[in-house]
Amino acid sequence: MLVDYVKDTTKPWLAQSAKWNTDGTQLTIDLRPGVKWSDGTAFTADDVAFTFELMTKFKALNFNGLPIKSATASSPTQAVVTFTAPAFQTLWYVTEPVQKKQWSSVADPVTFANPKPVGTGPFMLKSFTPQVITLDKNPGYWDAGKPAVDSIQYLAYDSESSMVAAMQGGQVDWIVSSNTDPKQITQRSPSTLASWASTFGVSIYLLPNATMAPTDDAAVRRAISQAIDRPNLAKLAFGPGAQPVQSPTGLDGAGASDMIADQYKSLSLGSGDASAAKQTLQGAGYTLGSDGYFVSPDGKQLALTLTVPTTNPYGDWVRAGTLMTESLKAAGIKLTVKPESQQSWRSDVALGNFQLSMRAAGGAGSLYDNLSRLVSQPVPTAGKQAVVNWERYSNPKAGEFLNAMASSDSSSPAFKQALDGLQSIFVDEAPVIPLGNPSAAGVWRTDAFSGWPSEQDPYGLPTANKPSVVDIAARLAPAHH
Repeated sequence: MLVDYVKDTTKPWLAQSAKWNTDGTQLTIDLRPGVKWSDGTAFTADDVAFTFELMTKFKALNFNGLPIKSATASSPTQAVVTFTAPAFQTLWYVTEPVQKKQWSSVADPVTFANPKPVGTGPFMLKSFTPQVITLDKNPGYWDAGKPAVDSIQYLAYDSESSMVAAMQGGQVDWIVSSNTDPKQITQRSPSTLASWASTFGVSIYLLPNATMAPTDDAAVRRAISQAIDRPNLAKLAFGPGAQPVQSPTGLDGAGASDMIADQYKSLSLGSGDASAAKQTLQGAGYTLGSDGYFVSPDGKQLALTLTVPTTNPYGDWVRAGTLMTESLKAAGIKLTVKPESQQSWRSDVALGNFQLSMRAAGGAGSLYDNLSRLVSQPVPTAGKQAVVNWERYSNPKAGEFLNAMASSDSSSPAFKQALDGLQSIFVDEAPVIPLGNPSAAGVWRTDAFSGWPSEQDPYGLPTANKPSVVDIAARLAPAHH
């Protein structure tokens, strides 16, 4: 299936539909008929079954930890995958099938460089260098009449400013803007340039380390959340088109506003409430010192350190930290921003060597996947790397609710009941603090090509670095002058 990042859901692609058995241990996938590999051979359920089986034999290829037991082809257009445990909520649909003919003779698929890849998409690899990737049209593509574009080149630029200059000079037709307001780019030539910015199901979270004081105190975590001015963060830190998270459940940021529990629907985090944050701290035994900062019951100043990466594309997190310093100061909480290299930051977060940090989660079209990354249980032991639950929040109830979600269909009462339980944990305990939803902004030449996604036709995320780019690439057509 293809992830629709704009709507945070999935849509049919190579798989037209899929159906689970009652306990979620077997999935029947109905494939699109008439699809061919780029070498002209038929794409069939044998290829799909082979791909899933390959993931059981080589664990390093099982990128999303699918509990696969076996896979078979019941017909040329139907594959059946059996799992060792209920797998309703797994990311099975992002599996990218490989051709059995090519890969069955590969001795070590984990290290295989595949210089001549065979695929089913609208374009085929022509050449690759670190500076230029060239793709040519696939003449046997399954969607008749597409693509209308003969070739696509990905070009490497050393900065956003040089990329913008190339766009304005007509050397490139499509760029992704992460820091510059796209309107500043398009306003110079509104007749030839256009843009669109969209959120894409990803939320940025503040991570309070639950294994050390004072962030092991739920009252401190709630006070931090109450004090933050999220609309200001979205406007000044997270880029053009970013949106603040307003529900303490975080579900509005996860694209699931309609699933917020009734008792939390009216709760809003607003623009930050320093008075409410102070009341929360005072109720937990903290006292306000003469310097304007709170002191804990054991006499220590409420001073926190935020560890964030400095290198691109995380510059917005440094700006967010600076803004949060002011919001928390008004609430009597001292915050110091500690910038690190991206490599050091990743290591420190994985090992729990931080007091506060930030991570992004979501965007896979699965609410369960998002939540499990945040509070998955059990917590990694001290000294071991965390690949999820980076804040090391420990609560067996969270694990029980996640297990109930994983074992349930998304439309079932059991799923909703478990989700409601997780919401109570997010509101009462604030294991993570949702901040906002960044946006992806694309800028393109309308005088060169038509068919771009837009606010009026939001069929795809306006960037070229997600798998969904195949949908945009297949729809684009040369503009008629």
